[in-house]
Amino acid sequence: MTLLVTFLPNMNQTDPLIWRLSDSLSFEPQRLSEYIPETDDDRIVAIVGAEAARTMWFTLPDLAARQAEGVAKVRVLEQSLGAVHVVARHVDGDEVVTGTIDPTILETGLDMLKARGLDPDVIIPFGLLLPSDPEHVLRAELDGNIVLRGNQFTIPDEPAFRKMFVGDAPILDMESTALHQALQVASVNPALNFREGAFAKREPRVIATPNQRKWIFLLSGFCIVATLLLGVATYAKYSLATSAENERALAAAQRINPAISDIMQAEAQLSSSLQQKGLAEGRFTPLSAGLWRAVQTSPNVSVRELRFARDGILSVVLSAPDAGSINKVLIAIQRDGFRVTATSRQDSTGATLVDLTMRMP
Repeated sequence: MTLLVTFLPNMNQTDPLIWRLSDSLSFEPQRLSEYIPETDDDRIVAIVGAEAARTMWFTLPDLAARQAEGVAKVRVLEQSLGAVHVVARHVDGDEVVTGTIDPTILETGLDMLKARGLDPDVIIPFGLLLPSDPEHVLRAELDGNIVLRGNQFTIPDEPAFRKMFVGDAPILDMESTALHQALQVASVNPALNFREGAFAKREPRVIATPNQRKWIFLLSGFCIVATLLLGVATYAKYSLATSAENERALAAAQRINPAISDIMQAEAQLSSSLQQKGLAEGRFTPLSAGLWRAVQTSPNVSVRELRFARDGILSVVLSAPDAGSINKVLIAIQRDGFRVTATSRQDSTGATLVDLTMRMP
């Protein structure tokens, strides 16, 4: 695993150093402004200087870990003078460690890192990288930042804080090897991580693998082609059905007037004839539409004759091989609400004929 380590930039330190660490080596650091991303960078840790992050410890017995963390956060917020981003973690026993930081500092630092292609997995206070020992205070230095870690405190290495927190306790310097190991541990299991809540890292969502996307593309293309073919087939089906009905209607019209050559001419002459007789074309249209709709329900039924009288009655002769097919048509016509009369007979070929009259309801 390759680990990137840097300090969270701020207005006073806009170009911190970056260390690229492997399991056994520490590469020569470079400035943030010189950083070039590499594909083998696995984890990124950003350190917050002791002057920007405040850490506090609470002892909360008889509480579950999550409850203790919640109570600790509430207590920290009650003691804060302004808006802060607070995180907490339950440690051994009854103790909970908390960390607070100005959200503006955190947001600004993250924006400066992201501008260079860095999105930290862990943002940890500098002092919490150091182990705690009740017998002495540890001191660590990195990129000009110095921190002191004692029993339940982390402070900048300044005389006023030394006098207040350290006193006469011995101070030991932390070796670089130990700090290196602490960074490796913190990248996987940090004592605190400011990347929680509103500042949690948003992992990119992988909707599909390249192979899955390939199959999705192929299936989508197949569905589009199948839909187009279905549309063409449906259009052809209805077009052929319309042509067949037009031919049947034209044949019926030519029995009356052999001079009619196409269906458009037949419709025009029918409309003209209705107007001359003082009949509304609209009365013929719904009757004939209802008739053709019913005839389509039984493919064995055909229309031999069709007449429309001045009184608005549509007279029809239906033909079929059997009476059952014609009965199906009659039921469909009556279901649509038309008033009908029907008389059954047979012709010389043995086909069943029905003399049908239809009128509007």
